[in-house]
Amino acid sequence: MSAFRFTPSKSRFAVRLTALLLSLVLIFPFAAPPGRASAGAWASALSGIDALYDGYTALETANKIEKLEIQTLRKDSAVRLKSVNASVKAIDKSKIDRLNTEWTALKGKHAPLIRQYSDLGKQAAEARKRKDKKSADLLDLKRNKLKPSADAAKLELKKAQEALAFAKKQAAAKAKTVKDALAPAAALKKQVTAENKTIVSCNKTRAAAYKRYRSAVKQGNAITAAAELTLMYDQLRKIHASQRTIYGWEKQISAAIQSAASKLPA
Repeated sequence: MSAFRFTPSKSRFAVRLTALLLSLVLIFPFAAPPGRASAGAWASALSGIDALYDGYTALETANKIEKLEIQTLRKDSAVRLKSVNASVKAIDKSKIDRLNTEWTALKGKHAPLIRQYSDLGKQAAEARKRKDKKSADLLDLKRNKLKPSADAAKLELKKAQEALAFAKKQAAAKAKTVKDALAPAAALKKQVTAENKTIVSCNKTRAAAYKRYRSAVKQGNAITAAAELTLMYDQLRKIHASQRTIYGWEKQISAAIQSAASKLPA
């Protein structure tokens, strides 16, 4: 679906509607009690409703189309954001998993030797505390015989652990680049949420005005009906302005997601 566009003709249409509203305010004695309204004022109100109703309907339709455009753009962004987040989690995952597996396997492989080497050291230390030089020497002999193998095992483990840590650090740096690009989207979403509250408020006001408008129509009160229709149109105009703002923010969110996606490692 193509993006909703506000053409110059639509802008001129909005200007004409605004001028119509001003003329209605000047013509209709809204403050006058319905029972005292002159026949001329009633007729003018009826004529104004006839003109304003078409403008109201047109703006309501335009707002619905714009709302659909916003929803479509938002859904598309949500799908692409989900994909980007999944890709961030997958950065260098196979490499990290492999290095982690290798490190875990080495720990299991060398654990008995390192544990034996450590235990002999502790036992020799205890023998020296007991002043049992013979036992201490025998234990030292066994321990020192294992020392080259134990040191080699520890070095191999250290290198494997460092390789794993370095891979994780690299992946985190790559992920940060993507997340930094996404940061503006998070801030804009908060602004969209706040602006949506304005739209909800306007719709509540419009719904209440519509009930009064219908009541006035049933009573044959053109003056009140015109006033309520004018209020309804004013709320639609505010919704239209909010939706234009939100649409702009949604476009920025979409651009931020696209920028983040471009920073994912190949």
